[in-house]
Amino acid sequence: MKKLITAALFIAALAALKSQTLDEALKQIDETSLIERVKIISSDEFLGRAPGHEGEEKTIDYLKKEFVKLGLKSPSGNYEQPFELTELTPEVTPVIDFIKDGKKVSLKHADDFVAVTRQAREEIEVPPTEVIFAGYGINAPEYGWNDFEGVDVKNKIIIVMVNDPGFAANDTSLFTGRAMTYYGRWTYKYEEAARQGAAGIFIIHETEAASYPWEVVRNGRVGPQFFIEDGDKNSSRAKFEGWITYDKAKEIFELAGLDLQNELENAAKPGFRSKSLGLKTSLKIKNKISRIKTRNLIGILPGSQKPDEYLLYMAHWDHLGYDPDLKGDNIYNGARDNALGVASILEIAEAFSKVDHKRSIAFVALAAEEQGLLGSEYYVKNPVLPLEKTIAAFNIDGGNIFGKTKDVAVLGLGNSELDAYIKKTGGKYGKMIVPDPSPEAGGFYRSDHYNFVKAGIPSLYLRHGILAEDGQTNISELSRRWTKEHYHKVSDEYNDDWNLSGAIEDIKILFEIGYTLSNDGNYPKILRR
Repeated sequence: MKKLITAALFIAALAALKSQTLDEALKQIDETSLIERVKIISSDEFLGRAPGHEGEEKTIDYLKKEFVKLGLKSPSGNYEQPFELTELTPEVTPVIDFIKDGKKVSLKHADDFVAVTRQAREEIEVPPTEVIFAGYGINAPEYGWNDFEGVDVKNKIIIVMVNDPGFAANDTSLFTGRAMTYYGRWTYKYEEAARQGAAGIFIIHETEAASYPWEVVRNGRVGPQFFIEDGDKNSSRAKFEGWITYDKAKEIFELAGLDLQNELENAAKPGFRSKSLGLKTSLKIKNKISRIKTRNLIGILPGSQKPDEYLLYMAHWDHLGYDPDLKGDNIYNGARDNALGVASILEIAEAFSKVDHKRSIAFVALAAEEQGLLGSEYYVKNPVLPLEKTIAAFNIDGGNIFGKTKDVAVLGLGNSELDAYIKKTGGKYGKMIVPDPSPEAGGFYRSDHYNFVKAGIPSLYLRHGILAEDGQTNISELSRRWTKEHYHKVSDEYNDDWNLSGAIEDIKILFEIGYTLSNDGNYPKILRR
């Protein structure tokens, strides 16, 4: 009995310490401290924050110190959830040839094509193998679509187009029109190639359909690759997974006697049938294999009444590291992607540390997002906090660096009952709540929250709006230009020209939604995955 009374008194004392009002807590979310944190996390000292390398150690050390300062409790004793990644550093055939009747089209590695393997083997070789054009590489019964019907691609190489048929045809009767589904993502296409038994897969890159330029593909597929191994060295995957540029794909199809644009238009029509291109190619990859330890970090502010129920704020701490072969600036600092996101959840933690909340608030800094959402995948498969007790999740990946907006975008609007919370809280800030302004980019499927959605946890992922408060700034154009010039490039560095006033509003909105949900006792449902 004495222990129970002591525990009750402790919780009451803790609540008394957190007696500040909501408005006072909101003042903790401050642009000056946000900038300072972004500068530190994205500094050259952190070496681009690649998992398993020296930059990770500096990042983890800094974040642990911040967690301690903010009073976050550790469920593991040291905040860490360690896990192993297989690091494959590939040496790829420098030039591959697509050959037909003695004629060939040659592709240079990095400039014209990229290829990696998930199979944890020292050498992968695909001898001269038939090439099949498999449309969009989709088998989706619910949409009545199967690009593999009537064609056997086992042990063959397939070429497919990025995105969905609905995007290409601009037809709302196909899939979800221009809004990408998971079937349009490269991750799905690689998974389906493996299920079909293909020896290898190339995805045709086109900037609008992919929503990012070739440099993003090249920078992410040249150099070390990280994967989580299954029990069989990932041997169920295709031998290689790659991309080719649109221009080189055009040449390949010309060699096959076909017009690429016509074939892509046909591939976006119901009833399309995949076809052999009547040519062959080969490829070899030699891997340097190592296995490294990386870790997610989890810190908790315990709830005063329902400490075993959790609201979870996440942001990935990793980026692309550095390229020793790149002349000049060779560090991928990742200031917006995602030092800004990590700094944002630290600001939210600071606000929550000042107020009472009935439910516990968890803050998770995730590893290896850039290599395919691996940290969140591992967490969901090995949850530190029970998934059935995780009421909702909030993801911050990037942020608004363009100033205040009249709107805020919800990626995946309509996916859960969290919509009611964002509409109410956004309204308090005078914000219109709008769906993803670029649904064709598939942003909903491209960040860590999606693994939580697949696990059935209502999740919220906001993007900056596009209606500038000043009525003059063209935020859509600024965002497109930033993506083209800085996304996944060494130039993603903090800049004094950033206007973080809009980011501060968005961070406060996310805090307030969590604050409301931590105290109202509701259990929002997920509506679709």
